[in-house]
Amino acid sequence: MYQAFYGLKENPFRLSPDPSFMCMTALHREALAGLVYSACTRPGLTVLLGEAGTGKTTLLYALLGLLDKRRFVTAMCTNPTLTREEFYDILITKFGVDCSSSLKSRQLTALQNTLLRNREDGRPSVLIVDEAQRLSPELLEEIRLLLNMETPREKLLEIIVSGQPELGDILRRPELRQLKQRVSSVCRLKPLSQGEVKEYLYHRLRKAGLAQQTLFADAAIQMIYEYSQGIPRLINSLCDGALQIGFALQSPRITEAIIQEAAGDLELERIRSGEEPSPNGRRAGGAVAAKVSPIAGAPDKGQNGAGAAELRAPLESYAERQKSMGFFAHLMERLR
Repeated sequence: MYQAFYGLKENPFRLSPDPSFMCMTALHREALAGLVYSACTRPGLTVLLGEAGTGKTTLLYALLGLLDKRRFVTAMCTNPTLTREEFYDILITKFGVDCSSSLKSRQLTALQNTLLRNREDGRPSVLIVDEAQRLSPELLEEIRLLLNMETPREKLLEIIVSGQPELGDILRRPELRQLKQRVSSVCRLKPLSQGEVKEYLYHRLRKAGLAQQTLFADAAIQMIYEYSQGIPRLINSLCDGALQIGFALQSPRITEAIIQEAAGDLELERIRSGEEPSPNGRRAGGAVAAKVSPIAGAPDKGQNGAGAAELRAPLESYAERQKSMGFFAHLMERLR
């Protein structure tokens, strides 16, 4: 609706997890490097943790793109609220296992034979489970047992589970200590810093076809950070609403007043530096409100070393990080 008015070729703030729109911050690069290393070396179980809306699913799709291009055999489960039978049906379907039996014993045998053939063909097998904090104890146990499929030298199946921070609490439960012992790596995503929010907007607008970067006023960008606290999903919802309002007003720039109106429509709470969150500590969209410094997550310096008063995105380092997908492709070739 507003794309032609603002000179955009597509919607820059859609909520779908499109890897081509992923803004490669230093933290995203570090997390993706950990996932790539795990997929290539197959140590067992890798965990990706992050608050709701921080971009975990987008990062997983970026990983899948890298793996598929290098002939990995992948299976991704995005709905973990399954029965054991449904879970094994997904494994058999996604990995192309030839097994018509409903018996778990025969399914496991067929699956192991398929994983062995994949290994002999130089095609590692990777299972990714998203929203893993919702896995039942029964499925967590099945994941632990799947990790027992191995040769004397390596695992036949690398498993990556992704979830919100409570997944870490779940894995620390005494009854899951055997599964916790199999965790070889934990990768983390955090909300964007104040400087990274401007970088994020710059990246998505550029990918959507906007050459000039004056659409959002600096004061409006700071307000976006204060309403979203750096959660990319909330940034997308807020900016999409702001562009709709700006189009309705025929405003060539997105101002503070427009951001404030869009935030009101979404019932977002604005948290400035030094302010306490609301008593219930919750924000629209499920993110947890918190008292923050001018740059989220650090008292004097922002995440990844950004200065506390710094708002302008470091475009040189941004451009280098956005070349990271080529770096990861090269890394995968070296690890294999």
